[in-house]
Amino acid sequence: MPRDGQHPFQVGEHVVDDVHCLEGQQILREAKAARSRPLCLCQPAGVQMYIAAAGDSLIVKRMPGTAAAHDHRCRSWLPPSELSGYGAVADRSIVDNPADGTTTLRLGFSLSKSGNRAAPEPSGSPASAVQSDGNKLSLRAVLHYLWDEAELTTWHPGFAGRRPWGVVYRRLRDAADGKLVRKSPFAASLFIPEPFSADCKAEIEQRRIKAWAPARRQPGKPTKFLIGVGDIKAIEPAAHGFKMQVRHQPGHPWFLDEDLYRKMTKRFATELELWQMADAGDVRLVAVATFSVSRAGYANVEQLSLMTTDHNWLPFTSDAERTLLTTAIADDRCFRKVLPYNGSSTALASLIFTDTAPAIAAFIDRCGGEDDDDDESIAGLPVWNWRTDEDMPDLPSPLDGSE
Repeated sequence: MPRDGQHPFQVGEHVVDDVHCLEGQQILREAKAARSRPLCLCQPAGVQMYIAAAGDSLIVKRMPGTAAAHDHRCRSWLPPSELSGYGAVADRSIVDNPADGTTTLRLGFSLSKSGNRAAPEPSGSPASAVQSDGNKLSLRAVLHYLWDEAELTTWHPGFAGRRPWGVVYRRLRDAADGKLVRKSPFAASLFIPEPFSADCKAEIEQRRIKAWAPARRQPGKPTKFLIGVGDIKAIEPAAHGFKMQVRHQPGHPWFLDEDLYRKMTKRFATELELWQMADAGDVRLVAVATFSVSRAGYANVEQLSLMTTDHNWLPFTSDAERTLLTTAIADDRCFRKVLPYNGSSTALASLIFTDTAPAIAAFIDRCGGEDDDDDESIAGLPVWNWRTDEDMPDLPSPLDGSE
């Protein structure tokens, strides 16, 4: 099995290893016109897929409800719903439509408002979780979904040193393609700072102004919001409230009023501490926010959520989880990082090793009853558990020859 999770596809009479090359794209165009379904060859009999648009290209996507049918080392495989927050929102909040290749997202927050109201709790806080519809995507869940779709939660040794912001930017933009919110393109509401270049500063500024235009406030009209995703460089006092300095977007911070800042520091105290106490560059603070644009052109945050990642953009929520990631990467392991979406991370696996047979779910301080040690599997996957008041156990052994 390939270590990067990319298996060939059977498309009609052709076996396609690279769908992005010119020949692969032509084969996909012909298959799409003929309404032919590709097969993922991660299994001997193949698993049916469908063809969808991603920007100007065509891609092959997993058919709804078939994730478990794929080999666990395939990129189309997903962790069982008992181990990941994706299962709780899939099907009802993330609806794939193979007929036209689109995916409809149901958001649990608004992208517009009329009149004035106090700033809401930061996304994912206990107060907003009680009030929101658990079947819809919170702001944090949208970020987690984008991270999963962009395959930024997947790790193979070959990825080391190959994830600069430019790669993250392109993958997130590609992940947004083909997604709809209330029948409108989700990508039109998503803003991600493009990699900054001093030589192209003027052109980048022009593209940013154009992207922000739909959210510019206009007297007498409802306020529209964009969803911004950015790597935070600093959080500083401003003349009125506070401002988030966003990397690759110099001179255009995201502004927070004092009330939202206070709620943010309370709700995301752990994320802020992990970021602030780490050596520069070792821990990244990723923000997802809804924001409007003032008439003068400044971004004002309405709602936000924060996520810490390591320098490889792999999310983590504690020092122990970061240590597990670091250990697995140093040992050249392959794994999927698990994200909670709308739920709590405490009951979920931390990551799932995919270079074993079968896949193995790794937990940290897994909660359970007195007989928890006897519960050796969940959803058919063996369990590895690190109790942090003891030495870390050896990581599960990879498959022979997987290196």
